[in-house]
Amino acid sequence: MEQPFTHGIDLSAVSHHHGQSLDIETKRKRAWERMDDRERKYVVGVYDKPVQGWDLPCLEVGSAYERVLYVLITTDVALSAEQIAYLLIARHYRNADITSVRKQLAIGVRRGDLRLVAHNRYGSTDEAEIKMRQIEQRWRAARHAERVARVTRAAHLAGMSSPDLSTGPPEAPGVPTDLDRPTAE
Repeated sequence: MEQPFTHGIDLSAVSHHHGQSLDIETKRKRAWERMDDRERKYVVGVYDKPVQGWDLPCLEVGSAYERVLYVLITTDVALSAEQIAYLLIARHYRNADITSVRKQLAIGVRRGDLRLVAHNRYGSTDEAEIKMRQIEQRWRAARHAERVARVTRAAHLAGMSSPDLSTGPPEAPGVPTDLDRPTAE
């Protein structure tokens, strides 16, 4: 008889942060048991694949709907509701109720952000990626505003009236810039 598929993911040592479940390992195990071996192998392959092209952390995504979009967009593969729930728990340490995930998937299909790709597998649309990029832009703007406020506060405490808010290195004196170079007409 064939042994069931297993892996080394264990969230017992994960420290609790605001917005995360206290019993995350128990929930991960429960989500794991909901999948068959084929789904487990697939989801572990997705789990091991690094997220590329996104700076936005899942913790900064607000609603349950946005978290489902986040998983589908950042993994860039078609997933089942059970696999999405598992990844939310195992990769992002977020509580994920399977009924809620299914509800969010139905909403996403109705809105045109998600599509049913195969039996019980969903993928994201370009519209969903645009929405997530807008969320990422708002997050970056808020982060930048916090940085400006910190720098300004520190400058005022140090007795400076106008802090340097540039993000790049200072230009060397006497080095011509693109604005100083003649242009061919």
